[in-house]
Amino acid sequence: METANFLTWLLFFGLISSIGIGAMIYAYRGKGSISVLFTEFISTSSSIPSDAEVNFKQGCEAFQKGNYQQAINKFTEALKNNSTIAEAYHNRGLAFANLRQDDESVENLLQAGELYIEQKNQDAMVILKKNLELLKARKEARKTLS
Repeated sequence: METANFLTWLLFFGLISSIGIGAMIYAYRGKGSISVLFTEFISTSSSIPSDAEVNFKQGCEAFQKGNYQQAINKFTEALKNNSTIAEAYHNRGLAFANLRQDDESVENLLQAGELYIEQKNQDAMVILKKNLELLKARKEARKTLS
């Protein structure tokens, strides 16, 4: 009888633990960690070297499908091949924002801004400014909810 009670309690606590761990994983990695603020990626206005172009396009496709972590990885690969692609930094920043990683997002968006200034791309700067304002508004909204 004691063995049966022990196994029942063990099963009960195992089930409760599994539910708790599952909820934490969902919140950290699953859809619970996504807050889509940006739905559209930035297409490139300049020519990208062919070694980086494939990864850039794959990153845009992943972004469009909502696979933001995969998009980040592809934009990172594109930047390893050519670190002057402002649009790759911009898109990587947008993907980080959609994964609620705002610090990384701002870091990438600022890097994109520096490159846009070097390239004298005022249109992209206007878009970038709007993106940063949306991030700021979300951060302020979180503070008021806390």
